[in-house]
Amino acid sequence: MDTNTLTIKCPRLNCPSTILRPHAAQLVHRPLLKIPEFGQAFERGPSNEVPEAKNKEWFWQVPQIMDFENIGVSHTADDGSKYLSCADCDLAPIGIQTSGDSVEFLIAANRISYHSK
Repeated sequence: MDTNTLTIKCPRLNCPSTILRPHAAQLVHRPLLKIPEFGQAFERGPSNEVPEAKNKEWFWQVPQIMDFENIGVSHTADDGSKYLSCADCDLAPIGIQTSGDSVEFLIAANRISYHSK
């Protein structure tokens, strides 16, 4: 299993928020999972689909919400999922909390920054 070897932080330039400490998350592949682009988390199109949602295939997964150092959680979306954001600056969405029988807490690997300290 691949775990994060670096500290995962908010990608916003002036935000120092730590999202995950090293070795806290496992890298998983979710090719069908879609999350909206930054700033589109709560806007829905006419067919109730998330506009311009793009596949973000690789995610850092933690077993429970308390494994994050700092994370914000949105209200429940129509599909039962919740979007994850930086708890300090509210940049969103950086990840998703899925719904259903097996709830997952996932941060998009390409939406965060990596630091050695």
